[in-house]
Amino acid sequence: SLRGAGLLLRARTVRRLMLAQWLPSAFVAGAEGLIVAYAGGRHFAPGWYAMLMGCLPVGMLIGDLLVGRLLRPPARERLVVPLVVLMGLPLIGFAAEPGVGLSCALLLLTGSGFAYGLGLQRPFLDALPQDGQGQAFGLLGSGNMTLQGVGPACFGSVAEGIGTGGAIALAGGAAALTAGWILSWRRAP
Repeated sequence: SLRGAGLLLRARTVRRLMLAQWLPSAFVAGAEGLIVAYAGGRHFAPGWYAMLMGCLPVGMLIGDLLVGRLLRPPARERLVVPLVVLMGLPLIGFAAEPGVGLSCALLLLTGSGFAYGLGLQRPFLDALPQDGQGQAFGLLGSGNMTLQGVGPACFGSVAEGIGTGGAIALAGGAAALTAGWILSWRRAP
């Protein structure tokens, strides 16, 4: 219900944890939406378009497996900020308009940073009221899908003015900056 969503979003910790899960992935989705246009503008062979598109999810799988299997929950929580930075910084490299090999490597690194979400799961669950958990996870999923749809539209518009490489880099910078915002409230007393 709208009332339940409003109650959840008024809770400062819940709201921050939702935004921390929504914003970095929305910025990266904005960059991802430009990959085919970037590849076309750089005149990569058509087969490389699919390879570039596949690098982000492969990086996600690798990151999730490594972080999820090798690290305990407290370590995952400590790595949230560095992993968000890892999501964004490689995308800044697209400002230099890299070739296909370096582009693949940058996208793999970006994808691996998505493991940051593993470090937010327990704090998010702990912040929820017992009777609002189902609605909270529904709202989290809906917000994530919505913002991942808005990201490509926004950065596609930006690409019209500064080019696809610049827009991808800007999306990466925005994702990396969310790490500073997360750090600011996670360290606050």
